[in-house]
Amino acid sequence: MARHKFAVIALAVIALGSGFWQLLDLVGAFNRGVDFGVPAFETRFEQFRPTIKPHSIFGYTSDNPPNDPSYLSEYYLTQYTLAPAIVKPDTNEELVVMNFHSERPDQAAMRAMNLVPVQTYGHGVMLCRHASR
Repeated sequence: MARHKFAVIALAVIALGSGFWQLLDLVGAFNRGVDFGVPAFETRFEQFRPTIKPHSIFGYTSDNPPNDPSYLSEYYLTQYTLAPAIVKPDTNEELVVMNFHSERPDQAAMRAMNLVPVQTYGHGVMLCRHASR
């Protein structure tokens, strides 16, 4: 019986801790002034969306580190906003959507990924071509 109580208490502590870390992530994003959600991403990509054809295939990159929780969230929001185009979470496609949080992306990082700018759409959104394709 004592083992069961311990297991229940341990699971409750783990669940509370997990919820606390998610809350800290949200507070951190709010303090950085990150505009988040579907309406924000529709506004962010409003100049880019009319230029794409349905079922086009794009790669995706961001200035968020891949281990940052917002990286995956922003990738999914970009994928949703640009549908029915297909957006893949890598930079090996011929065309790559760059989702940066500053108007001036890191040129050294772009060269490291073999990306050449094609068009800038504002709000940190840029279309690049993979140099080796």
